[in-house]
Amino acid sequence: MDLNEALHCLAETDGDRCRPELCGGGYLAIAYGEGLELDVSRLRARGVEEFAARGGAASLYDALDLLVDDIVAASGDTVEELLDRLDDDGPAKDDETLLAGIVSPRRRLLALLLLGFGGPMDIVTERFEEEFYLGGALADLPDARFVLLASADPPNQDFAFGVLELGHGEGEASTGEQP
Repeated sequence: MDLNEALHCLAETDGDRCRPELCGGGYLAIAYGEGLELDVSRLRARGVEEFAARGGAASLYDALDLLVDDIVAASGDTVEELLDRLDDDGPAKDDETLLAGIVSPRRRLLALLLLGFGGPMDIVTERFEEEFYLGGALADLPDARFVLLASADPPNQDFAFGVLELGHGEGEASTGEQP
């Protein structure tokens, strides 16, 4: 999933226009960063079942919401405080167009992070297993594939987040093919 598709999903959720194909099956929200409950190290320490109790979701949309909830909780700030910090410079006119339809403050926060307002972010669309922070999760979950993977520029920011779609056959996890 590229940046535009991720922003489109956030707007779909706010507009109550969720696509059925993204609402079935199993998804897992996963992250890398200090204080994050969904940190990949917890996946390895707890095992898949226990980790999925916190990070598991029935839809891609729910998994995105879990990510933003975890980011807010780890920050110790409110959504509004984080938005104020990210909005200090204000989105550029082009970014405002990309944010159209994303009205929920929580989802707008995630959109701004994806756009790089918290620091440079790369949206990984291929060779997921090579991603510095979260690529190793595919070894822990061989029947999963990344649907979304956003990563800060290592080693400067130590932050990444993504959504895995569960239940794919082995070998599909790192192909880069999108649902």
